[in-house]
Amino acid sequence: MTGDAAPIVVGVNGSSEAVCAARWAGAVAARLDVPLHIITATPYLGHLQTDAAAGVRAAAIDEHRESAKVLLKAAEDAVVADHPDLVVTTISVDEPADVALDSASRTAQFLVLGSGEVTAAGALFIGSTTLATLTNSTCPVVAWRGDVPAPTDQTIVVGVDGSADDGGPLGIAFEIADRLGAPLRVIHSWSLKGHLVAVNRPIMVDWNASTQAQWRHVNKLVDGWRGRHPGVKVTLIGEPAKPSQSLLLHAVGAQLVVVGSRRRNALTRGLFGSTSLNLLHHCKVPVMLCPFDEQS
Repeated sequence: MTGDAAPIVVGVNGSSEAVCAARWAGAVAARLDVPLHIITATPYLGHLQTDAAAGVRAAAIDEHRESAKVLLKAAEDAVVADHPDLVVTTISVDEPADVALDSASRTAQFLVLGSGEVTAAGALFIGSTTLATLTNSTCPVVAWRGDVPAPTDQTIVVGVDGSADDGGPLGIAFEIADRLGAPLRVIHSWSLKGHLVAVNRPIMVDWNASTQAQWRHVNKLVDGWRGRHPGVKVTLIGEPAKPSQSLLLHAVGAQLVVVGSRRRNALTRGLFGSTSLNLLHHCKVPVMLCPFDEQS
């Protein structure tokens, strides 16, 4: 075990879903040969500066510190029972979960959060820890869901859009597939409607040539990663469909979906692209979002 390698970090809150997410994260950490770091944080307590509010916050933090010992031990015990040789560390922090996880993301392989489906209202107001973390994280984030607390030999699905930013999602998808001994399905889909919005005179565009150029780019990227991971069985699929619909279709029977997620500018950073949001809302298996900065 490489004790000084960047860890996988999992956030827990005492729920059974969070314990399952920790077990899944521990199983992946064991296969990747990296440590697991389990973190819990205080609930959001508001920003009121009155004496009464300060008293409430102090009492809540004291209560959190006591309960944190129990829930961290429960998560650690569950992971160690599955993987006795895994290096596992735990920490409780006196700050909101999204702030704590944002800090942890700077030195993590990736973050894992137990997450149910994200509703449209939750997406609009960025009210959940998952969405707040996804907005700010500097490393990939897995929104874990489902009922399988360990990796399997099922397919890993990765979505690419033919852009220069595909390397991040492809690279981590290949790495995980290689370590898990799982096949990889690379999905490149495109929506003509999206292309029509992007140009002033769509009738003058050679859509076939544009699609072929993107497909060549995808093949070149995949060939590069295939050379580094020759043991991974790869299937490439290209289809004219809305990306989120295509990925949801291919996610059926998969164990993980990996996609890139654009970080917006300061004014719009809270708004995710439709593909990421649709996956978070509808996908029944864990979703990994790999952040990258939107080009200006």
